[in-house]
Amino acid sequence: MEQLQKLVEEQRKQIEDLVATIQKQREEMSQQKGELSDQEKKIADLEQQLLSLLRRLDELQDELSSTQTQTTQALEERLKRVEQSSDRTPELPPDVVSAGDFPGSIRIPRTDAAVKFGGRIRFAGVFTLAPLGSSDSFITSSIPVDEPTPPGEGKRTDFNANTSRFNFELRTPTGVGQMRAFIEGDFTGPGNSFELRHAYAQFHGFLFGQTWSTFGDPKNDPEDLDFEGINAEVNVRQPQVRYRWLIEKGPKVAVSAENPNVSLTGGDAIDTLPDLVARATWDFLETGHLQIAAIYRDIRGTSTAFPDELEKTHGYGASLSGIIPFRYWGLTDRFVFQFNAGVGIGNYINDLNSLGGQDGVFNPTTNQLDALRLYAWYVDYEHMWKRFGFGKAMNLRSSLIWGYVTVDNLDFQPADAYYKTNRFTVNVVFSPIPRIDMGVEYLTGTRENKNQDKGRSDQIQFVSIFRF
Repeated sequence: MEQLQKLVEEQRKQIEDLVATIQKQREEMSQQKGELSDQEKKIADLEQQLLSLLRRLDELQDELSSTQTQTTQALEERLKRVEQSSDRTPELPPDVVSAGDFPGSIRIPRTDAAVKFGGRIRFAGVFTLAPLGSSDSFITSSIPVDEPTPPGEGKRTDFNANTSRFNFELRTPTGVGQMRAFIEGDFTGPGNSFELRHAYAQFHGFLFGQTWSTFGDPKNDPEDLDFEGINAEVNVRQPQVRYRWLIEKGPKVAVSAENPNVSLTGGDAIDTLPDLVARATWDFLETGHLQIAAIYRDIRGTSTAFPDELEKTHGYGASLSGIIPFRYWGLTDRFVFQFNAGVGIGNYINDLNSLGGQDGVFNPTTNQLDALRLYAWYVDYEHMWKRFGFGKAMNLRSSLIWGYVTVDNLDFQPADAYYKTNRFTVNVVFSPIPRIDMGVEYLTGTRENKNQDKGRSDQIQFVSIFRF
């Protein structure tokens, strides 16, 4: 009986345990159902958001399709109008111009050419302090030597703006390369009339027209404020035919045939053959360069004493020029130079060109024509005042220049024949903006004749240049 009772109690305990387990399972199932209900609700919300996005996507696609259709129709209508208008010739050319193919240029309407306009306004206040044959510039060869000074060649003041310039440049494609033309002039002719400076065309290395002589070095131009320029500089513009080409990893080479324009003393020149010139230029150190040039001239003419007899001789010369930049203390300065020597090349040297008659001289006794030998050089040191804040902001700079020219006089030349000149220049120049230069310059020079008589003159110039 007791065993049966014990067995019943054990069964009851198992039943209670099983009931507790079932209750626990029911409680866990109830909790899971709650969580499942929450998950189902979240899924239902996400499905609702998805349906909303799908409807919005359908609306956007419909709008895009409509917009594309309208745009396509508008483009087709516009192209149709353009095609119709292109079949008709406009009564007037277009009023609007567009940018050209090179910096600063504009396209000429209804053409494939582009044009660029430029120039400068130059004002100079020139104060001559001693006798000088020029009032608006410093021409060293015009310094009087042991002569009474005319009233108009003493101390005086001159304000001028006739050295202002105007230019335009044209470029057009040809299918086999670009063609370029350039024309420039100032107002230094008689009565402030227009004076041609440059007029040339370029194509495939060829140049035809008037510009700086190939014997000169335009890149080597020092910052001298005087319009006349340095006495020893090769500074002549003349008509010519030139060809220029580049040698790979070598110099820039140019050869030319130029208008001779021989100038003689005691007679008249007869220009039979052109001057032949060649030069080579090497670039280095970004802004530095070195140039050598050579020239050959045929010099012919008839003397005043023997006008029926033609005399001839030869002229030749060489030039070495360059710019050497160097840096120190964070500054960049330049040393600029040019050395010229030759026989019968006076027309190419600035001071002798202004004087005239310095290529050759007729012997008044024998009628022999002799070419004059000369030497001319200048050196220029240009300093940038960037070490000081003001100098850096205003691009303040200075130049110190010495120019020297000497001619080997012949025994039969008169005592007052030109022998040599010296010209010294110092200036201070600043640029408040890149297109404006303003400066003051002091010039002094001497002329000495064959008999060693000397004359001296001084000048102060205030110059302002506005470029456009």
